[in-house]
Amino acid sequence: MRNLILYLRDFLKSESAVQGFEVYKFIGDGWVLLFPPGVSGHDLVSFLEKLCQLFKHKLNKHVAPHLRTTPSVMGLTFGIDQGKLAKFGMMGKLEYIGRPLNIASRLQESIKQKDDNPAYKILFSKPCFHALAFAEGYRKYKPVTRKLRNIRGGEKYPCMKMSLKH
Repeated sequence: MRNLILYLRDFLKSESAVQGFEVYKFIGDGWVLLFPPGVSGHDLVSFLEKLCQLFKHKLNKHVAPHLRTTPSVMGLTFGIDQGKLAKFGMMGKLEYIGRPLNIASRLQESIKQKDDNPAYKILFSKPCFHALAFAEGYRKYKPVTRKLRNIRGGEKYPCMKMSLKH
């Protein structure tokens, strides 16, 4: 698993230079990626599909054969929001805070709600999805609601769900 994570780290580092996003933080089993304002929905989803293909290939080749038991869910999940972040230095590192980080992380963790097969799926906040301006008929998506921890007092949060090819 360590080698898979290191391989993904190197892939993200090289892609960030090409795609223009920032690999902000690794959190145990995933990354927080910050994309610049104006990124196209098509480019973002195409990149995530490429990431998923790489992950699935490396997982099946290098990790899955060594598992004693297979987890019920194996695959990447994504939460995406947009908005302004505040950045500042803390203990010698650049840190960001802001509602978009909170929303995106809650969306990512809530994909499993009401979904027996959450792998390789994205939950977008509804405003973010519309701002990304996907072309009509670009791919299948559907409106869903989720309860996001510590967001809107536990009320249902409207979002858009999209599956990635893999």
